[in-house]
Amino acid sequence: MIDPQSADVSKVTASLVRDARSLLRRADKLASAVTAADDTTTTQSAATARDAVEQLVHQLVHLQQSQQRRTREAIRRGGAGMMRS
Repeated sequence: MIDPQSADVSKVTASLVRDARSLLRRADKLASAVTAADDTTTTQSAATARDAVEQLVHQLVHLQQSQQRRTREAIRRGGAGMMRS
């Protein structure tokens, strides 16, 4: 049986991934717009922020995949136990 709290965590993680990807799209737009300002410090700050958001997306996707893998393994273990009965 799947733990109900795990299902809630996976939903929260999926929501965080969506939000982070949305933020990354906005950071991309901001970085593009800032290049027109012709200020190296501002351009570098925008690029640093975009890189940080990209890393966050990567980490959240990795977390989501790990949670999905654990869920699949739990289902397989639970299903295998039911088949033996």
